[in-house]
Amino acid sequence: MLPTLIILIGLAIFPLGWAGVLAFRVENLFRPDIGKWVGLRNFKYLLTDDTFWKSIRLTLVWCLCVVSIQMVLGFMFAMMLDTRARVVGLLRTLIVIPVFISPIAMGLTWQFMFEPVTGVINYFLELLGLPGGTWHTSTDTALMAVMIADIWQWTPFVTLILLAGMQGISPEVIEAARLDRVRGWKYITKIVIPLIWPVVMVVLLLRLVDSIRIFDLVFVITRGGPGTATLVASVYDYTIFQAGRLGVMAAYGFLILIVINLVVILFLRLLYRQEKEARQVQKA
Repeated sequence: MLPTLIILIGLAIFPLGWAGVLAFRVENLFRPDIGKWVGLRNFKYLLTDDTFWKSIRLTLVWCLCVVSIQMVLGFMFAMMLDTRARVVGLLRTLIVIPVFISPIAMGLTWQFMFEPVTGVINYFLELLGLPGGTWHTSTDTALMAVMIADIWQWTPFVTLILLAGMQGISPEVIEAARLDRVRGWKYITKIVIPLIWPVVMVVLLLRLVDSIRIFDLVFVITRGGPGTATLVASVYDYTIFQAGRLGVMAAYGFLILIVINLVVILFLRLLYRQEKEARQVQKA
């Protein structure tokens, strides 16, 4: 018990406490001699910084678009793979590969693919007689380009989790639905989705939290540019770190921690309410 407690304090509690101290101080990585207490000044700086709010808006757009598409595509692929065919077993193994690729390697790969002159995407578009694009170097398409890369990497993860939930549906329930001729869209909305809803909520929460703190893929492909076109919250925080402003960076971390905790609490309350309603239905 004691070793576990020491590890917990060393890896979680102490860094969090130290960040809490820094958030109320002026601390510069390059000027350690100017440290002093400033109260809420770091938080005030963030909340009055237009670039900070733009990074928050971009992060919200990112979460809404990326997570929504991943959930829809993941559900569709899970439905297609929910069968006992041998070839499907091979496909399940293959689709998990993107999840295990390092985000840095993934980002570099997509960066090369997006290159306007030598990139494979423009090459195939030209073969089809379509105009190419300056995907990750244009303010109009840079965010979309990075979103495509993230969707490609994490949709398989959503697929596998939802597929596991679908395969946990009782065969008796599926057989009863077939006998009652519950098929197509009605089968999906009345049988599948209600039975795997807790799984849907869990994977949605995981992807939301991960999307809020997205950094590596965006930084490798665009470094937050061009301009501030892809300056999501974590990349904005990195620019603060580059300036050596440790106090502002710690204040940012606490603001994001509050947002993530609110998201988690909201989802836990929804799950609890749904489980409570399900138990009441079963008792009735």
